[in-house]
Amino acid sequence: MTRIALLVLCGMTALAQDSPDPAMVGKWVGVLEYRDYSEPATSTKRVKLPTWLTVEGMADGLQFQYVYDDGPSKTVTELERVRIDTVKARYSVVDDKGVVKDGYAIQGLEKLANGLGTLILTGPGTENDKPVAVRTTMRIGRNISEITRETAPEGAAFTFRHAYTFVRATPPPTTAITR
Repeated sequence: MTRIALLVLCGMTALAQDSPDPAMVGKWVGVLEYRDYSEPATSTKRVKLPTWLTVEGMADGLQFQYVYDDGPSKTVTELERVRIDTVKARYSVVDDKGVVKDGYAIQGLEKLANGLGTLILTGPGTENDKPVAVRTTMRIGRNISEITRETAPEGAAFTFRHAYTFVRATPPPTTAITR
């Protein structure tokens, strides 16, 4: 993927690579909400964890670093690197050696405006060591982002797996509005 395509997706221009980014790059705070799998399969009980996210641009993609507050004195960190190919409309999760672990088709790239909008990622995955179809909806706003993952075993309907809701860690610049 070209650097320019990545910059367009991230809401930057090729001429202003180091400028503040109105899309995903930056620091975010929010909540991870997921189905409580300790409950029976029919349960809709959910768990919420405070979560911090830092998104950085890399030469060939983006790096997502998640930090979860998972209980008293327990913090979990997760690092995910992705490549986004706007020509092939592919979103790929890669490991430390650059090998693709998971790949998804992207819908909605053509509707992004300055890196903002809704993307839908679809492809195969696994859940509890069994194959499933995966659908991830990414709603990218100027100061709020939502990422919802749904999964479906073969022949079944998609069901909620987990969702992130983030707001920027620092507020945007303000305009002179006084009330």
